[in-house]
Amino acid sequence: MATPSFDLIDIIRTIQKQKRFVIAITAIAMALGGLFLLVKKKKYRAEARFLVNNPHYGDRSTLFRSMETRYVDFFGGDDELDKVTALANSDTVHDRVIRNCQFQVVYNQDINDPKGHASLMSIFNKGFNVKRSEYKDIEVSYTAYDPQTAANVANMSVQVLEETYRSYYTFMKKNMYNSINQKVTQLDSAIIALTDTLADMRDKTGIYSIVSPARQNVITGDIKGGGKGFGKAIEEIQNVESIKDQLVSDRAHYISNLNEFATSENESMDFLKLITRALPPTAPFGPSVLMVLVVAGSLGLFFSVIYVLIMAYFRKLNEVVR
Repeated sequence: MATPSFDLIDIIRTIQKQKRFVIAITAIAMALGGLFLLVKKKKYRAEARFLVNNPHYGDRSTLFRSMETRYVDFFGGDDELDKVTALANSDTVHDRVIRNCQFQVVYNQDINDPKGHASLMSIFNKGFNVKRSEYKDIEVSYTAYDPQTAANVANMSVQVLEETYRSYYTFMKKNMYNSINQKVTQLDSAIIALTDTLADMRDKTGIYSIVSPARQNVITGDIKGGGKGFGKAIEEIQNVESIKDQLVSDRAHYISNLNEFATSENESMDFLKLITRALPPTAPFGPSVLMVLVVAGSLGLFFSVIYVLIMAYFRKLNEVVR
């Protein structure tokens, strides 16, 4: 049995014969696309852009350059951008954003209930997006049914990101500050005790001269006195005084370090710089009306033509079999 021919001429003739059907299907597809736009609830997308500052620029070793002068770039590199991107996709940041933006009120869910909290997190993850550009800035966006909500969430995401990113660098500094501060408190107690001891020893022996070898810039005068036990008293006073002087010197050094750490962890230092604040969008997010109609009409035209050609080809096959 010979296979029936179905060349380009047959295809064109078939489409011409069924052009009303093709046009009707295309029109119906476009109408359905327009109806879909009318029925579909509009969504709005707000975007915020920011730059990542170099956290090492505000470090203690950079602020108080005592040994070497080394250039530190203002802007963060790829490592810093990777860290911020990882934080932006973390549940820690997402949870703080949904709580700060009152998602339980906006979406009418119980945030304290595990299922309600999981539902709010799912809603946030669907609408939230993070994107890096080739200019080393980061864009965060949120899509919601309300334009004001979309803008609020995008801006709050940047704020929470900055606080979380900064806390990772200041947390260790705060621990070091607390550790040094505790040591200063211990030194204060030890210095007070040594001062009382040294004062009693001087009053008993009558030795009021400075005999501490730690005070190298002070010229020791003649020590008056004598008798049995005088030399031992001098040595004992020198031992106590040298220890006290060293503790006082250490305390001054620790207080200097405390001031440096307090400066480097100051909250006035921003680790993220907002360059484009999110505003409530005026136009809905998604394809335009023209694009929807063109796509729907193209799909209707394509499938109607395919359907017409397949049916015509099968009719030819049936004619040959008969």
